[in-house]
Amino acid sequence: MLKPTERPDRRSTINVCSKLENKLAAYFTAATAAGVGVLALAQPAEGKIVYTPADIVIGGHTALDLNHDGVNDFVFYETGWGDWTHLLASGVVASNRILGYVSALRAGVPVGPKGVFSRSGMMATFGHSISNTSVIRGKWANVKNRYLGLQFSINGETHYGWARLTVTVKDGMLATLTGYAYETIPNKRIITGKTSGVDSAEIETNTRQAAVSSVNLGMLARGADALVLWRRDREMLTN
Repeated sequence: MLKPTERPDRRSTINVCSKLENKLAAYFTAATAAGVGVLALAQPAEGKIVYTPADIVIGGHTALDLNHDGVNDFVFYETGWGDWTHLLASGVVASNRILGYVSALRAGVPVGPKGVFSRSGMMATFGHSISNTSVIRGKWANVKNRYLGLQFSINGETHYGWARLTVTVKDGMLATLTGYAYETIPNKRIITGKTSGVDSAEIETNTRQAAVSSVNLGMLARGADALVLWRRDREMLTN
């Protein structure tokens, strides 16, 4: 039992707490550095968009070799039945497909794994009714520099691309292929109209996720006293 004049020696307790705090601080530093490493590595792999300018008038049967490997990937048909002319697009094989049932996309639209694709479809139709009135139908009738979103296979792996066309329908049908492109990384989306560079939206998403991971590692290393601060920073990064 301690005498009234004696005080417990707290030096050992203080030393232990100090050592523990030093270890936690060191772990915090290491964890934060690891988070920075994650952030540096989180950038998406920079693919290469292969773009080909073109000025090809589509007539009859016009094939498109999207990646220049000597194998046709898609085909455009301009066919006539009686007084009617039809413009169609189709994948050459079952794995080659077109986004949104041959939708006439504007520039800036992502084409990738989340899209709904079809094997083929009617782009535009021109003809005359029984009363000899001109009839013009189809998503691609009278559009300039719109895009077909494309999905195709290279060595058994799925790639994405686009084809740009201008279609004029008046007294007849005139369709011109003005350019096409594809992404060299399998399963990586491409943006219609984009001819080089990386997907900025993908970079932002990966960077934000890596930043959250970095905060998680560093703040959790400091223990329960940092829980409130960690939650606040996480909300700031994810909002």
